[in-house]
Amino acid sequence: MSRRTIAILILIIGLGLLTLVGVFLILGQDQPTTVTPTEETTIEGTEGAPPPDNGGGALQPETIGTPMPTDTIGVVVSLQTVPRGHIMTEDILAIDRRPVGSVDSNVITDTKDVVGMFARTDIYQGQTLTKDKLAMDIREIVTSEYGPSSLIPPGFVAQAVPLSTFRLDPRGTISSVGYGISEGDYVDILLLFDMRQIDEEFQTLLPNDLALFITVKSEETDEIRFLEIDPFGYFEELPTGDTVHIRPREFQRPYIVGLVIQNAKVIQVGQYTLPESAAAQLSTVTPTPLPEGAPTPSPEPVAAPTVTPMPPEVLVVALQPQQQLLLRYALEVGADVDFALRGINDGQLYPVQNVDLNFLLERFNIEIPPNFGYTLDTQYYQITPTPTPDESSFISGES
Repeated sequence: MSRRTIAILILIIGLGLLTLVGVFLILGQDQPTTVTPTEETTIEGTEGAPPPDNGGGALQPETIGTPMPTDTIGVVVSLQTVPRGHIMTEDILAIDRRPVGSVDSNVITDTKDVVGMFARTDIYQGQTLTKDKLAMDIREIVTSEYGPSSLIPPGFVAQAVPLSTFRLDPRGTISSVGYGISEGDYVDILLLFDMRQIDEEFQTLLPNDLALFITVKSEETDEIRFLEIDPFGYFEELPTGDTVHIRPREFQRPYIVGLVIQNAKVIQVGQYTLPESAAAQLSTVTPTPLPEGAPTPSPEPVAAPTVTPMPPEVLVVALQPQQQLLLRYALEVGADVDFALRGINDGQLYPVQNVDLNFLLERFNIEIPPNFGYTLDTQYYQITPTPTPDESSFISGES
């Protein structure tokens, strides 16, 4: 295609565009303009005179627009679906305009009133948030709505653990940190295992028993006697040529190993009680019918009995499934379980070594002393104090 042909095409296209622009301009000028006439208002005392414009200028025609929309108010809605127990954050909230008449006092209108709250129920995308759907403390959901499951984090499971497995702490005062653990806290679980030697063939604890059958010969008969040695140690020949049996004087001492499960969330302290319904809280005492004409007796004040609360005996903790299996195994083999309370904002996992006798010797550079023929002995004296007169009368009264 030659340059001349290209120039002719460009000229034709340009003329066409100019023609279209001219047609639109002409059509726009031909549209009629509607002018709304202004009614003259007659002011009392000036018949036929137009009203003043309060500005000294010419009167302007009154503009008639579309009617104003109904008053609206902003309400908080959820941008995504969240499960119950979820903590509300600002990135999942939005403001939507609603008519004022359709918004009651239960609807939340400010996102600041939602951030940090917990969902009582499942909240769906686009749902308007109300005060009864949220809780300031997640424990409110536990006690009033869904039970302890609302406190379990995703990927964790909860298990009940006795507060005391230590024979020297039957009530759990020591292991429970003085009963200072409450729902929502985080604890470290300390496990102490007793490792003992066993017989590899019998798979029983050492030492074993020894049974001997001895034949005692006499002139008339051979008598077989049974001799049992419990526990069995070992036989040793003395320098005199006599053979003796040496056995332990106490039971086998365990080899103790300690380890820790860190950052376990406390779901519940003590036995869970179902929340009492409103109907159950009402008194159902049936009044006794009175004979006709008898005066109505005034009720006597009844003093409420003082109930001494029992200390909790169980703790429900949330752990990962593998940690829960370890904890269950520890309880099954009789390990001692203790709890250490963590700080409110301390969720860090620390590198912790398992503790045993070798750890103590190596960590603190403890040298095992050699065997001596003598030692320093501490004298123990048992002193019986003289009873006071009050104690003497109490003892004599018991006897």
